[in-house]
Amino acid sequence: MRAVGIKDLKNNLSSFLDFVRGGETVLILDRNQPIAEIKKVDPKSDRTQLYLKEAANANSIIPAKTPKGINIPKSILLNAGVKTRVSTAWREAYQADRD
Repeated sequence: MRAVGIKDLKNNLSSFLDFVRGGETVLILDRNQPIAEIKKVDPKSDRTQLYLKEAANANSIIPAKTPKGINIPKSILLNAGVKTRVSTAWREAYQADRD
């Protein structure tokens, strides 16, 4: 584990992030008091699913009964320069999913 002050971290952030990429943990100090840690993210933990599960348990959100992806027609993807067509396609796909 490496310890670093805020000023030093700010001035050399890229090099400290290289240590983190290598698997080390960086301890951030403010006036020699530890305030935070930077460590490598575990790619196996899906934070989105964890958040959704916690929010559903707290009744903050109501998850979809059967989640489905939204497919945008290929013709619209090829002509994506027109913003209104993409908006219309999303609105129609959303409405079809709701029905």
